[in-house]
Amino acid sequence: MKARYVFASLLVVGIQLSVVSLRAHHATAVQFDISKTVKLQGVVSKLNWANPHAHVLIDVKRDRGTEEHWDVELASPGGIIVSGLSQDLLKPGTTVTVTGYPAKANASVDSSSDPAGPSASQLSLCAIQLMLADGTTANFVVGI
Repeated sequence: MKARYVFASLLVVGIQLSVVSLRAHHATAVQFDISKTVKLQGVVSKLNWANPHAHVLIDVKRDRGTEEHWDVELASPGGIIVSGLSQDLLKPGTTVTVTGYPAKANASVDSSSDPAGPSASQLSLCAIQLMLADGTTANFVVGI
């Protein structure tokens, strides 16, 4: 009898925790414009290896001589490893080419009015593909 009560209590707590974690996770289309894709080539300046998504910060040099700083959202660390990449392959100084969905907030920045372009805090991307200079390519499944 006591074991049944403990099991039922644990089951209820487990269900409640899973509902909370599902609510905390966002759909990609909420933050990112899935009707557009952007392709960037840049150099990794920082890697944040954490759940639920790892982030790589890259510096992108533009034709006009300016540099943009992009925060690229990747898969979870486990998803990145399954795709064939690792922390060592994404260390600072690594050249990467990233394709993904730009943040909706990026669109509100009018870079034509500022010759320096958008500020670094406003540029982010949800990666659907990341390629290293040696051709190693990882594709990420993104929840729409």
